[in-house]
Amino acid sequence: MARRKNKELIEIARDIGGEEAVEVVKALEKVKEATDEELAEKTGIRINTVRRILYALNDQGLADFKRIRDPETGWYYYYWRLETKKLPEIIRAKKMAELKKLKEMLEEETSEIYYWCGTEGHPRLTFDEAMEYEFQCPICGKMLMQYDNTKIVEELKERIAKLEEELGLRKKPKKSRSKKGKKKES
Repeated sequence: MARRKNKELIEIARDIGGEEAVEVVKALEKVKEATDEELAEKTGIRINTVRRILYALNDQGLADFKRIRDPETGWYYYYWRLETKKLPEIIRAKKMAELKKLKEMLEEETSEIYYWCGTEGHPRLTFDEAMEYEFQCPICGKMLMQYDNTKIVEELKERIAKLEEELGLRKKPKKSRSKKGKKKES
């Protein structure tokens, strides 16, 4: 598996089930196919946790299984394997969801006026909320002043632009050439 693809798969696994999911994915990468019991044994993770992770990976389209019946016992065994064909689609969908969330956050940041007492860890309040508290901090009682969120707005715009470039929704800005490199024509 290509290094970038592997990194993205590990990141998604971490989102799904933390470090235990990463261990399950790494174990599956090594053996290509295994039962939940084998994976639990290899990783040292409880079998119920391994099963939960496998089903979560399956729900995302990142793992699949085949069910085989043991003719002697009649029990079914599930042999799990990673399925990475849909990984690019999954990554794109996650990025699109993140983009939507960032745009909503930007809309909220630009459509509201916020107030704050200036003390780290104390809440930012919308105009309506600040009015409810008579422009006094609900924690310390200090007078609230308008909060300058231009840095937050700029960071959101940058993250949105970067994501849109990654998704192919926006062209990367061309770097301007300096005048030193150009020759004057006579």
